[in-house]
Amino acid sequence: MSEYDFTYVLPDNFQQGIIRFLDLNGKKELSNLLKSCKIYYDDLGYAYYAGMRGDNWNKKALDFTIESSKSIITNIKRNQKILTEMIQKFIKPSVSGYLVRNIEFIISESELSTDFSLPEKTGDDFATLYRDIHDALAKDEPVLVLDRLHTFSMKYFRTICQNHGIGVSAPDGQLYPLHSLVGNLTKYYDQNNLFGSDFSKKAMKMSISLFDSYNAIRNDKSFAHDNDLLSKREASYVVRILADTIKFIEEIENA
Repeated sequence: MSEYDFTYVLPDNFQQGIIRFLDLNGKKELSNLLKSCKIYYDDLGYAYYAGMRGDNWNKKALDFTIESSKSIITNIKRNQKILTEMIQKFIKPSVSGYLVRNIEFIISESELSTDFSLPEKTGDDFATLYRDIHDALAKDEPVLVLDRLHTFSMKYFRTICQNHGIGVSAPDGQLYPLHSLVGNLTKYYDQNNLFGSDFSKKAMKMSISLFDSYNAIRNDKSFAHDNDLLSKREASYVVRILADTIKFIEEIENA
C-alpha cells in the first residue's frame, strides 16, 4: 500500500459532522456539549514520526483542540476516551489515512461570562436554565440569554417572595409580572429595615421600572418570539444590570 491509497481529507464542516455523528450513535450528551465549543485540529504529518508507533508509516496524525467554558470542558473531559474513539470512527482512518493522536482543551470565557453569576438554586428547572444561560454566555451570545434569564428571574423572585409570605398572584389567581414581584420584595425589605443605606433603597426602587422594561425587551427584542433582536452591546448591558441586582438580593437573603 502506498501513501497515495489514502485521501488525507477530512469530512467537510467537521464540527457539525461530528456533532451529528455523536447524536446518531447515542452520544447526545456529548453532541450537545460540542455545540458550545470551537474545535481546531493540526495535521502533524506522518503518524510514525509523531510518536504513534506501529504499522502507521503511511498514515498521518491529528491533534485536536477543543475550546469552551470551564463547565463545558469539565463535562467533556469526563467522556474524553469515548469522544476520542468517536472522532476516530468519524474520520475513517482506512479511507482518510488520519489517526487521532491527542485531544487538548482550552478554557475560554467571554468577558460577560467571566463577570456573570447567578444564585445556585436546586431543582430540575433551575438546572436547565443554568445550562442554557451559561451555554449562551460561553458562545458570547448575550441576546440568547435574555429570554432564559427572564424565566430564571420569574422563578427566582417567586421563590423568594413565597419564602417571606409575600403574595405572588392577584385575588383572581393571575400571577404577578416580574416587576410587581420585585416591587413587593423591595417593599418588604424596606419595612423590615434590611437596607443599610438610602442609596440601596433608592436603587432597588428604581430597579422596579428596569424589570418592567425588561418584560418588554423579553417580549419584543429577544428570541422569545419572532422579533427584531436587541443589539449584542445592549443585551450584554441588560444582562449585567439584572444579574447584579439579583446577586445583591441574594446577598440580602443570605445575610
